[in-house]
Amino acid sequence: MVECVYCAEIFSFSEIQGHIDCCEKKNNSDSTAEETLENTQSGSSEEVQAGTSAAASSSSNQNPREENQSSSSEEWTTEPDVYEAANMFRRHLLNNAELKPGLVARLDLRSTEEDREREILTFYKKTGIDWASPFSVILTAIGDGVKRHFLSMVMEKIQFGFDLVFENTTRTLLFNGTGDHKVPSTSKALIDGDLFRVAGRAIGHSFIHGGPRFTGLSPAMLQLIVGSNEEFVAPEVADRPDTDVVDVVSVLDSQRKLTPQERCEVNNLAFSWDLPPINNNNRRWLAQKILQHAVVERRRTQMKQLRRGLKESGVVTMIKERPALAKVLFPRSAEQVMDSQTILKRIIWPMPDSEDEDDHSNVEETCLVTGFLRDYIEKGSSQELHLLLKFWTGWSIPPQHLYVEVSPEITLPVASTCLTTLKLSLKCQSYQAFEENLEASMRSTEFGFGLI
Repeated sequence: MVECVYCAEIFSFSEIQGHIDCCEKKNNSDSTAEETLENTQSGSSEEVQAGTSAAASSSSNQNPREENQSSSSEEWTTEPDVYEAANMFRRHLLNNAELKPGLVARLDLRSTEEDREREILTFYKKTGIDWASPFSVILTAIGDGVKRHFLSMVMEKIQFGFDLVFENTTRTLLFNGTGDHKVPSTSKALIDGDLFRVAGRAIGHSFIHGGPRFTGLSPAMLQLIVGSNEEFVAPEVADRPDTDVVDVVSVLDSQRKLTPQERCEVNNLAFSWDLPPINNNNRRWLAQKILQHAVVERRRTQMKQLRRGLKESGVVTMIKERPALAKVLFPRSAEQVMDSQTILKRIIWPMPDSEDEDDHSNVEETCLVTGFLRDYIEKGSSQELHLLLKFWTGWSIPPQHLYVEVSPEITLPVASTCLTTLKLSLKCQSYQAFEENLEASMRSTEFGFGLI
C-alpha cells in the first residue's frame, strides 16, 4: 500500500498512479476553487458527481474544479497514443466510480472447478452493476494479488473455455478458432443462457481494472463490436472453424472444374442458407456469400450479446468515440508474446546488507540462486514466461517493478502476489533442482496464488 503525497490517503500499487494524477490536478486548481475543493474532498458525493457530469460542465455557474474534471475526462479523446488513450479512459471510469459502493466477488478455492466456474458466471450475470466500482475479491484474504488472480482466472475461462458441461460436450468453449481468428460459438445453449453478455461484462470489467485482455478476436467480429460500416472487413476462411464450410469455399475459390459430387455439396449448402445454386458466373461471389453467412450472419446474436455486456461495463463509450481503441481492448495474439528482456528489466534484485555480518556468508549462495532465475528467464519460452509472471504477480501482465528475495527458511519458491515479490530458496545448489522446484511451484497457480 502507498500513501498519496497530496491527500495522505492509502491506495494499492495498481490504483495509486491514477489517483495521483487526479489528486495533482485538484492541488493545482485556481485559488478561487480551494474552498469548494476542500468541501468536496470531505465527502460531498453530490459535488463529485456534478464535477464529472456533462450537464455541470456546460453550466454557466460551474466552479473551476468542475471545469478541470470535465476537461480531464475528455483528454483521452485527443490523446494520439491509443494505448495511453485507453488507459486514460479506464482511469476516468474508475475515478467517477470511486465513491460508489464496493463490488465484492467471493470464490472458494477449496471447492471443485465446476463450483468455481458457477460462482464466476453467477457474479457476471448480475444486472444493474457499475463495473468500474471499487473492486475486491474474497478468497482467503483481500488484496491486489487476489484480485489479479480472480481476473486472470475469469479471462482464461472466457478465452479458453469452461469445464461446465453444456450439450454433452467435454468442455464448453465460448469462442472457437486459433490465432487471430477466434469467433463466438454457435451453440444455442450458450445463446439462450445469455453467456456472451456475461463474457462482455467480464472482458470490460477486466479491462477497467487493468487486467488481462481477450486476444485474437477475428477482425470481422471486431467490426461488429465497433459498429462501423465504413471499412468492411471481409471474413477469412480461417475465421470459419467448420471443415464442411471450409471445404466448400476452397472448392469454389479454385479454378478447376467441379465434379458432380462437389457441385451437389455446394448447392446443398447454398440452398440451406437461401442462396442461389452455383453457375459459371457466380463462383467467387457465392464463395464470399457462403463465408459471410457462415462467419458473420450466424454470429450476429452472439456479438449483440457481447456488445451489450461491454456496454454495461462502460467501455463501449470508448470504442464509439474512438474506434481505433478497440484493438487495445481486443489485442492481436502477437502482442501477447513475452520476451525475457521485458521481465529482466523490471526486476529489483536483492542487495546484501553490509551491516549484517551473517549476511556476508550468504552472498555467494544468493548470487548463485538469482543467477539460476536469470538463466531460467533468458531460456524460457513465451508460454513459460507467462506462467512465471502469473505465479509471481497473479496475472501475466508485467508490472513496473518485480522484486526477488532469497530466503534460507523456505524449500520451494513462493510468491507474495500483492507485493509482486518472488521468494526463492537459498538451498538450491544446482540449476536442475532450481528449475524443478520453480516449475512445481508455478503449477500450483491453478489452485492458489502464492502468499497473499
